[in-house]
Amino acid sequence: MKKNDPIEVYKQLLDGMPSIGFINRNKRIKAYLYVTNKAQKMIEADEITEEEALFILSIMTKKSNKFRKSATITALSLSTLPKGVVKSVGFHYANQMRCNLNLHPADDLVN
Repeated sequence: MKKNDPIEVYKQLLDGMPSIGFINRNKRIKAYLYVTNKAQKMIEADEITEEEALFILSIMTKKSNKFRKSATITALSLSTLPKGVVKSVGFHYANQMRCNLNLHPADDLVN
């Protein structure tokens, strides 16, 4: 993989994403955490930047119905999740989604 090949990163992030179930809040949040934790690890390994990760997550929201549903329910639940559960990039993306949904941003709950 080239260092910043967004198509390959997109495929890697979606690869192995767990089932979101049928209107299952917990499964959807777990699926979102799976993807964003993978993205966070890629950031920490200097494979992508946080800005690139946020861009790829936005593309995933447009292209993957499964990811969109998991991201939306996580954004709606963000302020009720325990501190540290959602890693940095996942928290920032979910907070951006909250703003897009005309909701107040959640307090900083990252580590």
